[in-house]
Amino acid sequence: MTIHRLKDYFSRRELGLQGTVGEYAVLVPLVEKEGRLWLLFETRASTLVGHQPNEVCFPGGRREPGETRQETALRETWEELGIPKEEIEILAPLDVAQDISDRVVFPFLGKVSPAGLRAMRESVSEVQNTFLVPLDYLVNYEEEVYRYPVSAAVDDAFPFDRIGFPHDYPWRRGWMDVPIYEYEGHFIWGMTGRTVRWLVRQIKAMDEG
Repeated sequence: MTIHRLKDYFSRRELGLQGTVGEYAVLVPLVEKEGRLWLLFETRASTLVGHQPNEVCFPGGRREPGETRQETALRETWEELGIPKEEIEILAPLDVAQDISDRVVFPFLGKVSPAGLRAMRESVSEVQNTFLVPLDYLVNYEEEVYRYPVSAAVDDAFPFDRIGFPHDYPWRRGWMDVPIYEYEGHFIWGMTGRTVRWLVRQIKAMDEG
């Protein structure tokens, strides 16, 4: 082992988040229609048992070996919605999100062309339906956020005595936000809701600046 080998390896390596169990990428699809911008959502098929059936989400999925994160978002959009990657303009990567199961999600904001929207064909095995929500509706939506605590559950098997720390060690606690957006009977929440909230907050900051 040499400094040169270490420098060469880590300088070429793509950065990620420590401890993640899987990387996922999603497309946050923008559509121009009737003089407004809309976000395109999908509802996951009810047959996806164990994979969040009936939940609203953006198209996306797990990154495969050899793919870039952007390629994952485009591939999954094609597989789930039938929108060709040539009909999607990636505008920018957005901030990543991580959940308590140590999955990390990389969102990409992208514009779907009119031809791409016309070509859309939902995969019946993965998608129950799709719907559009006006972006300005989400920007002006009064935030509805619920929170739940996240804390360490450490049992007596942990070697407190060996490392010289008390059994009542004050482990750090945290909170997980669950934003909820309602639109025409659709409920946008969870990690998708967190991404929407991040996006609309950025838009508000941009408008205020």
